[in-house]
Amino acid sequence: MIKVDEYVLAKQFENWFSKSILEGYISEFSDYDLYKNVLNEFIFDYKRYYPEDTDVYLKKIILRAELQGILLYRVAHQYFIANNQLCDLYGLLGRYLSGFEIYYSAQIGKGLKINHGLGTVIGARVIIGENCLIHQNVTFGDKNNARPTLENNVIVYSGAKVLGNIRVKNNSIIGANTVCLIDVPENSIAIGIPAKILKK
Repeated sequence: MIKVDEYVLAKQFENWFSKSILEGYISEFSDYDLYKNVLNEFIFDYKRYYPEDTDVYLKKIILRAELQGILLYRVAHQYFIANNQLCDLYGLLGRYLSGFEIYYSAQIGKGLKINHGLGTVIGARVIIGENCLIHQNVTFGDKNNARPTLENNVIVYSGAKVLGNIRVKNNSIIGANTVCLIDVPENSIAIGIPAKILKK
C-alpha cells in the first residue's frame, strides 16, 4: 500500500487523468500546496471509512468509489477557492467516477461519509457541517433561489429531498424518502412528505 502525501497525490492524478477527459485542459499537476490543503481535509473523510488507519493509503481510495468522489470534490473546491476553472473539470470527473454529484461551490466540513451515493446530488452553495452521513439518491437543492444548511453529525437516509433556505441542526436525522422543507431542531428526526418533526 502506498501512503499518500501531496506529492504522491499530484503524481497519481497525473497518471490517472493526463489521458482522460482532462487531457488538453491540464498541462501540469504541480499545485502541491493545493493538494496539501485537500489532504488536510480528506484524511477526516477517509477515516470515516477506515478509522484504524493513521494515514491515507492509495490502494484503499482506489477500492472505494465513494472516496474517489469525495476526494475529487475536495480538489474541485480548492480550485474554486483559487478561482481556477479546473473546478468544473474535477467536479465533472468526480461525477463520472462515483455516480454522485457534489457541486464544487458546496461547503462541506471534515468527516463526510457517503454510503453508496448513486444518484445523490449536493447542489451549489449547499452548506454541510462535520461528520455527516449521506445515503444514495439524496438531493440537496434549490427552492426559491436558496439552499439548505446542515450542521454537524447529521444523517440523511436514501431518497430524501432537502430543499430551500432551511437549517438541519446538530445530531438530527432525515428519514428515507422524506421531503424536508422546514428547519429541523437539534437531536430530532424529520420524516414524511412533507416532513414533520419527531423529537428523539
